[in-house]
Amino acid sequence: MTASGTDFQLATPLTIEQVKVRNLRCHDALVWHILPGLNLITGANGSGKTSLLESVYLMAHGRSFRQSRSPFLVKHGQTSFMIQGQWRRFGPMHLTVAGRKGKTSVCLQGRDIQRRKDVSESFPVLVEAPQGRKIVDGAPGERRRWLDALMMICFRHTRMHYDCYLRAVMQRGRLLRRQVFSSELDAWEQQIVQHGLQIVSARCRLITEINTLLLAEQVLTEDAVSVSMSMPDYSQAAWLERLKSKRNDDARVGSLRFGPHVDGININFQGREIRSAGSRGQQKLAAIALKMAECALWSRYRRLIPVILLDDCLEALDRDRQMRLFHRLQQSPAQILMTAPDGVEITPQLDIHTQILTQHGLCDVKPDQQVVAMNKESINETTMEEAA
Repeated sequence: MTASGTDFQLATPLTIEQVKVRNLRCHDALVWHILPGLNLITGANGSGKTSLLESVYLMAHGRSFRQSRSPFLVKHGQTSFMIQGQWRRFGPMHLTVAGRKGKTSVCLQGRDIQRRKDVSESFPVLVEAPQGRKIVDGAPGERRRWLDALMMICFRHTRMHYDCYLRAVMQRGRLLRRQVFSSELDAWEQQIVQHGLQIVSARCRLITEINTLLLAEQVLTEDAVSVSMSMPDYSQAAWLERLKSKRNDDARVGSLRFGPHVDGININFQGREIRSAGSRGQQKLAAIALKMAECALWSRYRRLIPVILLDDCLEALDRDRQMRLFHRLQQSPAQILMTAPDGVEITPQLDIHTQILTQHGLCDVKPDQQVVAMNKESINETTMEEAA
């Protein structure tokens, strides 16, 4: 199943129009105006490009994709930071993040959000960043968590099976530690298999859809990229028999080492694991292709087109691959926010809203590389302090 135009036509694009930040990492006060389509920020190392992408992610998730804690988000010498965003989803929406040491709060339309998952699912933001989750070149557990999170986005019923499965695994472990071998243990093992089979089935379906979408990205990745799952025989009878035969071993080890919670998820390239078969540039393009597939699945199952963040998007790419990437991104209906090092060349044929980040703020740049406007604006300090 490929991503069809109908999938995107039936979906609502999520966009962000303006971001105001105060005391976030290296930024004192800055206003970022964003257009639909492709938006590129260039600048010197350490100028704070990634922090601007981070501000967008913080509004949607309440945490940093760099896994930073609140104290590290606050500019040195300050006690708190503030992010305000003007979004559009059906109509105008306002998200605010206020943070200080040990605490970060998110407000939607002026009201505090208690369950941040509600915001992240209503304001989907996908990120590919060197400091973010390492799906392509990271540990198998990272890929498994990524796949399961996407599975629960696409197939909502699997969240219940996932929670019940983990609870049954925990209860079985508790009984084994107490050396309780009874009908209660049988019941929890039945629960493990019942809910585990649903997880395995949903994963297989999702991987099939991802791989079909990745085939359409071969113009970007050059060679086919695919996702696969390393798993044993999960037939009901064999699974139950294994759980019973391994009770003593699992009690001695202290954990269950068989099941969907330990299965390996692989990213393949040229018939091998991409971590060993692919160059840094090929891995970068594969990671972006996965984000394109993820965006298509959001559109298909949630009828929302996410905002996509690509930090250091030209990392390890030669000029030909850079151009191929830009042309692919232009075909996406998503709003894409990118960063790249100083000196990147944008030809007039590329419809990219390009800005340079300097110590004076953000400067809009035309394709001929001429600076046309300075857009650093003063922020209403009273409004920011009241929101804090």
